[in-house]
Amino acid sequence: MVAVPATKMAEGVQADKVMYYYKLISVEPVANKCHILGFEGATSGTNTKTVQTTQGKGQALKQNGSSNQQRVVNVILTKDDGAVTDVARDLYYAWDNNLQVGIWRVDWNTLRKVDGKLVVNAEFSVCIISTLPETEPVGGTVSQNVTFEVQGRARRYDDEGNPFTMTEEDFDEGMFNAIMKFYNFTHPVEVGADGNGGITNNAKDDSHAGDPSGTKPLGESKDNAASNV
Repeated sequence: MVAVPATKMAEGVQADKVMYYYKLISVEPVANKCHILGFEGATSGTNTKTVQTTQGKGQALKQNGSSNQQRVVNVILTKDDGAVTDVARDLYYAWDNNLQVGIWRVDWNTLRKVDGKLVVNAEFSVCIISTLPETEPVGGTVSQNVTFEVQGRARRYDDEGNPFTMTEEDFDEGMFNAIMKFYNFTHPVEVGADGNGGITNNAKDDSHAGDPSGTKPLGESKDNAASNV
């Protein structure tokens, strides 16, 4: 009987960790990095082209024309406590003054290590804001779906089809890991109210803060673990 080779199961691309970052490129200095903006909106955005149609007697001949792109971001309006940017102010200022905004669409599902450095696939576009909604839900997080109109065309792949990438140096401090965890493991004496009634958190990075004696090394089999005892 002829052996039939196993077929690899098809696996879809996840879209649960797509986040957007921004920079007011018309105002901020070159040295500034990008700041967190929000999550992918419900409609995510569009990539469309106008269609030019030539009618024939039996059929129509169609050809793509100019492109039009939009990026929809579910913007979370964070509190301006000195640690983050004032997103609400920045977006309103950009809308009010017709400023161009640099938008980076980052797919954290693609996070990987290349030449000893963590990289993630990203798309860059220069956008304007034509409509800025005001949303104040009762009992909910203050957020708003903002549609960013792409100037020209967004850049996600180079001419050879290779994705553009970003590294930790491209983001505000701590933002590169923010998608994986919103806060670090915190001891009771590291978090509490300060003298002004605000919340103070003195927890440090917990990426390697666990106790290795509490379990076997990650990815190691039981047999290997027993032989090392």
